[in-house]
Amino acid sequence: MSPPLPARIFLADQHGLLTTPQSGRCSVFSFGPYQDAQRQPLGRLLAINEETLHGGQELVLPASQAAYCLVLPLTGEISCGVAAELALVQVEQAWGATVAAGAALTLRNPYAAEAVRFLHIWVAAPETPPAPPETISYTFAQLENNLAELVSTSGNRPFSLSLGRFNGREEAVYHLRHPDALFFAYVLAGAFEVEGRLLHARDGLALWQLRQAELEALSNNALVVVLEVVP
Repeated sequence: MSPPLPARIFLADQHGLLTTPQSGRCSVFSFGPYQDAQRQPLGRLLAINEETLHGGQELVLPASQAAYCLVLPLTGEISCGVAAELALVQVEQAWGATVAAGAALTLRNPYAAEAVRFLHIWVAAPETPPAPPETISYTFAQLENNLAELVSTSGNRPFSLSLGRFNGREEAVYHLRHPDALFFAYVLAGAFEVEGRLLHARDGLALWQLRQAELEALSNNALVVVLEVVP
């Protein structure tokens, strides 16, 4: 019998919650005002935040170290950028760029009265030329019972990101490209079993020392994000 894989589960009810007049944030790891000695970054993976930004509001998030930031809208549209010019990003798109140490990511809700919800993921940037801003498009059809790779490790990106939406009892196998990489699954909706671990909405699972990971959806319209982060 093979020994169990090194793993760590991040349960949703233990995430950091931050509520301000501008937004509400759920953080898997220590981020900004939320600091927890038990919730430190995992290698290059610095932060996974699920944010709800209220109508007409803006966030300015400074980077304490150079990081690649990916913004994934879940409902509505979000304007984001590192400099003065902001890009409008909608559902079925993702936006990413390197944020230099001392610079800041700006996030703005273009709707006057409606809140928008999105993920922002931060990964420590490699010591190479920064990745310029880019908008990545996909379709929901690509996600149906499939892990669709939206971001790859090509270029200056130190991670890949896949997104999938599954019906109950549908399965997928994620094959890691880097044997020493961190595998991280974050459930956006529904429930999954990932390598024998049960995950519900907003739960996260980190795994190391594996070549592939098996996922099975336990509910309909179950939505999961999979990250492969290279050292």
